Amino acid sequence: MISKPTPPQHDPLIANPPQQTEGPFTTVVRRRVKPGKESAFEDWLKGVTRDAITFPGHLGVGVIRPSSKKRPEYIIVFRFDTYENLIAWETSDTRRGWVERVQPLITGETSVQRLTGLEYWFTVPGHPGSTPPPRWKMGLVTWLALSPVVMIVQPLLTPQLGALPWWGQIVILAGIMVLLMTYIVMPLMTRLFSTWLYPKE
Repeated sequence: MISKPTPPQHDPLIANPPQQTEGPFTTVVRRRVKPGKESAFEDWLKGVTRDAITFPGHLGVGVIRPSSKKRPEYIIVFRFDTYENLIAWETSDTRRGWVERVQPLITGETSVQRLTGLEYWFTVPGHPGSTPPPRWKMGLVTWLALSPVVMIVQPLLTPQLGALPWWGQIVILAGIMVLLMTYIVMPLMTRLFSTWLYPKE
């Protein structure tokens, strides 16, 4: 059984837990790697990912690697199903050890964001420092984005998956839709609706 240390009360998310503790909850970590330390950092990534997925409620780790050498920033996304499981990972000795181990490999200030539900799509990577839009705006834009994805993907792929059981078809279709929404559709929609979503910026 994984122990749950007493959480540090200076952490805003921990000191003021959300009213809705069901997730998913997401932690987005941004780290800049020192020149020449990229290979060691990749090894660190494999290790911290291997340990993170052993914690209850873990939903996966995503990594967005640097797009250019001028900005050697890695974006690492940890997802958990509930607030309690996220905090169990965040406050664990296991994570604390990995954070200490990465310090010689990185430079500058590490940015950490914690998001709930739909906020992930509206904050990564388009507006990393922004306050997420109201939930009704996020819901409306997500609905507008998801509807054509469902109408296009399902008719195209269902005939190709006919040999699979119904549950297998659902798993594959859902996985493809999530990938499209995360990496293609939602970044496009947040740019398209950016003025309406972020009127103060």
